[in-house]
Amino acid sequence: METVELRFQYTQSEYIKAERQYLIYSKTIHKYDIALVAIFLLLSVVYMLFSSFSIFSILTFGLVIVVTGLGSYLYILMPILKFKQTTKYHEEYTLVFSKESIKFKTQSIESEMKWDIYSALWDSHDFYYLIQAPRIYTLIPKRVFKDQNEKQIFEEIAQSRVTATKHV
Repeated sequence: METVELRFQYTQSEYIKAERQYLIYSKTIHKYDIALVAIFLLLSVVYMLFSSFSIFSILTFGLVIVVTGLGSYLYILMPILKFKQTTKYHEEYTLVFSKESIKFKTQSIESEMKWDIYSALWDSHDFYYLIQAPRIYTLIPKRVFKDQNEKQIFEEIAQSRVTATKHV
């Protein structure tokens, strides 16, 4: 029986990068949102100036500022806080993948899970995302594979066990 055993620890920068990529790939945030925010911000300022600071123009400007703040929090600040405040992201992981199950082991966690909890495998340039549900996934950095053969065995096992594979 073929297995793949991976040992790694997340770095803060790679976790933040992966979380931000996930927000884009899952369409929680769209690539063009920054441009839209800039346009709406500009239009609301122009509207406020041309309407002599009417109540509606001030409310519109305020709404654009709030939406910008929420988007910035979600994309910029939340991944940093999530990494810093979640103890398990600072521990060394040992993951063992086989066709039957996945074994997780850290200092604080030891479990064996069946593959059926995962619905999809997302494959990006730097990471694999094993998707359980929206915003719930297992992140596997590609840097932790010993060689191309080990990565290929992992892909074959994962693709045979999940219902969908997506290259993002």
